[in-house]
Amino acid sequence: MFDISLLEGLLIIWAVVTGIVVVLLIYRSTLGSQGEDQLYLSAAEDALESEHQATLKKEKKLAPFLYVLGTISVVLLLSITGIWLWQGLLMT
Repeated sequence: MFDISLLEGLLIIWAVVTGIVVVLLIYRSTLGSQGEDQLYLSAAEDALESEHQATLKKEKKLAPFLYVLGTISVVLLLSITGIWLWQGLLMT
């Protein structure tokens, strides 16, 4: 039904994984722009401190996903490059 080669299939999978990584990186950067490392000295700023802690917790939850998906993206890209070079050498 679908006539997709191995190289085309890997390219599609790589594009999807890399797109997810880009979206997660954008999301992380928006989280990071909401609050910088701050020192809260008064008791009136406790709400700001708890909001900052919640933001840091979200960033820590996101880190393993970015690491795994980024690694998968790099491995797929290297595999695609290797297959492309191998097919090029077989053609000549």
